[in-house]
Amino acid sequence: MNSRAKKIIGWSMIGIISLIPVLLLFTLGPEYADFSGYSGITQGLGEITGLVGITLFAITFILSTRIRFIEEAFGGLDKVYIAHGILGGTAFILILSHPVFLVLKYIPSYIQLASTYLLPSVYWSVNFGIIAIAGLIILIFITLFTRIKYHTWKFTHEFLGLVFVFAVLHALLVRGSISKDYIFHGYYIYIGIVSAMGIFAFLYSLFIKERIMKNATYLISKINHKKDIWEIEMTPEHKPINYQSGQFIFVRFYNEKLSKEAHPFSIASKSNSKNIKLMVKSLGDFTTRLENLRIKDKVSIEGPYGRFNFRNQKNHNQIWIAAGIGIAPFLGMVEELENSPDFKVDLYHTAKDQSELIGYNFLKLFSSKLKNFRYIPWSSGGNKRRIDTKEISRLSGDLMEKDFFLCGPENFKEDMIEQLVNVGIKKSHVHEEVFNFR
Repeated sequence: MNSRAKKIIGWSMIGIISLIPVLLLFTLGPEYADFSGYSGITQGLGEITGLVGITLFAITFILSTRIRFIEEAFGGLDKVYIAHGILGGTAFILILSHPVFLVLKYIPSYIQLASTYLLPSVYWSVNFGIIAIAGLIILIFITLFTRIKYHTWKFTHEFLGLVFVFAVLHALLVRGSISKDYIFHGYYIYIGIVSAMGIFAFLYSLFIKERIMKNATYLISKINHKKDIWEIEMTPEHKPINYQSGQFIFVRFYNEKLSKEAHPFSIASKSNSKNIKLMVKSLGDFTTRLENLRIKDKVSIEGPYGRFNFRNQKNHNQIWIAAGIGIAPFLGMVEELENSPDFKVDLYHTAKDQSELIGYNFLKLFSSKLKNFRYIPWSSGGNKRRIDTKEISRLSGDLMEKDFFLCGPENFKEDMIEQLVNVGIKKSHVHEEVFNFR
């Protein structure tokens, strides 16, 4: 099953789960909540947005667990994190809409009541809801509009669990005439199940996973540093992990001068090699501290994840396009082409000048000895323009019968995908790995 079909399965599962509270409201709710009048419509929309919002909120925690079957359902962990971001934003909008619709119910007949509806009161069910919404607004603002360091952002993100608890308390403390008149039979059972799933998934990711899931441990065996690029090779302390070239892993370096946060890096070695090689560019606060790494430093590895490998596609006529450090996942795949003569690959590697073409000599060597592989370095500095579909078509021929693999900065990939789509390439024939998990 291809990644597109798997993604459809993953989103279908989310759609079905999201519709469950709506169906319960219509089938088990009171007959007179029929959406026939202004009061019924606003109240009903208020309940639906609240119920679906808290359900999606719980699902975002489940997606964050990185459990294997979830990755399988979406066709890659990067697709899971895209879904996580979309669901998080949707849940936020729905939860914000929940009190708005409930307030609209009292306008214009009960303006005074409506004006105090969203203010703190003696009813803790209301107060917990206000706290949850305020917490969501603050955390969303930090995510979208600030540029704090990754480990600081991740720490603030952990408060989402507390926000969810306040949302759950709000939902569970809804009592009396409100629950009797407007919420379906079995409401507390449903909220209990959703709450338990969300809270357990959050606690699993934060506290449990690392204790019950033993990550593989490696030791750093080689470190090469050239300009702002680090080549790190790691040897398994015990049993090596199984992986495909092009996949990525979450790496935690045990060095007192580096943070203990796990960071994702592409594997730059061929499938199931005993040693794992990483190519890392100094870009942020974490990677600039890699100079503190030492031989025999312990490394914890979680994974592998992702579906970024040329063998995962039926089309054997492929074009790989890398920008800068985006060459990393292709280095291992190139080695495997030696034993895959039925694949025909052109690899374009673009950088500002030749000195920044990582792995240049290695790739030139393979290009000279393999009939099914061409390496096309592209230095965009000086008078040479950036690589585009016109140049690729001129050098590689008809693009319609090929699959494309892209890796590099987000703006580079977005521009290249837009060009490919504009010349008629189907998006299903364009493959990328997304690392922008924040």
